[in-house]
Amino acid sequence: MKINRIALAAILLAGCADEPVQSSGPPVHKGESRAQVEARLGRPSDETTNSSGALVCTYWPGSAKGLIPIWGGFAEQKAITVRYSRAGYVIAWEYQSFGM
Repeated sequence: MKINRIALAAILLAGCADEPVQSSGPPVHKGESRAQVEARLGRPSDETTNSSGALVCTYWPGSAKGLIPIWGGFAEQKAITVRYSRAGYVIAWEYQSFGM
């Protein structure tokens, strides 16, 4: 029975292996293209256009971790909101933290 649980856990964790790797530096740099950002952070979970025509995207790096209910010190989720120019380059970005 214990081996079945270990095998199930390995299968579930294998699905998370294709998440983009995060570095310890800033996740986004001004002037980067949208393709460069998405190569690191994956596809955005939300896209809107503001009144000036700039695209605003929200990314949840490691979003598969949000599916596992954990409470306490490890429950904080971070979203990254990126504003792109009309030409598709980063104008600004910010972290947003959400605790559970």
